[in-house]
Amino acid sequence: MANNKLNKKYNFDIEVIADTYAGELALPYVAAAVKSPDTVAKGYVRQIDGLNAKAVIGNVGSPTPVVASACGFSDGSMTTFDEQVLTLTQYKVNEEVCRGTVFPTWIGQNMQRNGDMPQNFSDFLMATVAGNAGQQIENGLWKGILDGTNNSVGFLSNDGLFDTDGLAASACADFGEQTITAMTNGNTSEQFALVYDQAVATIAGVLTKPDVAFYCSMKTYGLYIQQLAGAGTFANHQGVNNLGTNQAFASATFLGIPILVCPGMFDDAIVLTYTSNMVYGTNLATDSTEAQIIPTYNYMGNDAVRIIMNFAVGVQTGVKVDGIVGATFV
Repeated sequence: MANNKLNKKYNFDIEVIADTYAGELALPYVAAAVKSPDTVAKGYVRQIDGLNAKAVIGNVGSPTPVVASACGFSDGSMTTFDEQVLTLTQYKVNEEVCRGTVFPTWIGQNMQRNGDMPQNFSDFLMATVAGNAGQQIENGLWKGILDGTNNSVGFLSNDGLFDTDGLAASACADFGEQTITAMTNGNTSEQFALVYDQAVATIAGVLTKPDVAFYCSMKTYGLYIQQLAGAGTFANHQGVNNLGTNQAFASATFLGIPILVCPGMFDDAIVLTYTSNMVYGTNLATDSTEAQIIPTYNYMGNDAVRIIMNFAVGVQTGVKVDGIVGATFV
């Protein structure tokens, strides 16, 4: 489509052609970035879209409302109201591709230097960049850092480090804590047991939730499967259903509780909560999202194409005490 704003801005006589998407039109491209992280795509979080800056998550607690019968009104004073605030952090994608590197490849076989970009090439660029952005967001929603410099709140840290300070500033800062040891293929099940036992002692009601789950990294999950398959203390075992290590990489449980594998999580970390308590917010479906393909070769004297995206994401817990974090430093 013609971009008149660019024409006016640069005051050129040539017509600048760019594919610009905002609001709902940007949804397929921006959604590919913010919905593709494994933790999100597999439904391991509760996603809230359409936010502009923040969302307030309200909770009502009444742990022991029952009192002995009496003629008068006996206020148990146990009903409380609590709010969690999910704040979005703004992010952008600014990428540039030189057409000169594309023409010699199979991708550029149907491209002409003096013609417009084929739509399938524009879609290919958007999909590739969005997929890579999704991998960064997967790390960011757990570790609180996407580009190496800008910090936001992640589920387990706000600065990319899994330590006392990072956890204290994270979305799971108010979860209960359990000390575990560095995991190997001989002790991982014992670490899950420690976290489970702490939940039994302090938040037993969470274990009855239909979506209760353990969260762990790919490495931790792999060590657990190896232990079940006969490594370490389970020397004569053959794993779940006697499959050894030859089983799906997302189907194991501990005491019947699913273990969810999240590539963005830290190693030597276990989280026990329920999936609807892990909240992921975005500004999808608002006018604040944007996706653009800008053919700067038309008006800047270069041979480049620019890819631009603007979006916002953030994480928070619903009930701030309904979880346990297992870590080596707590």
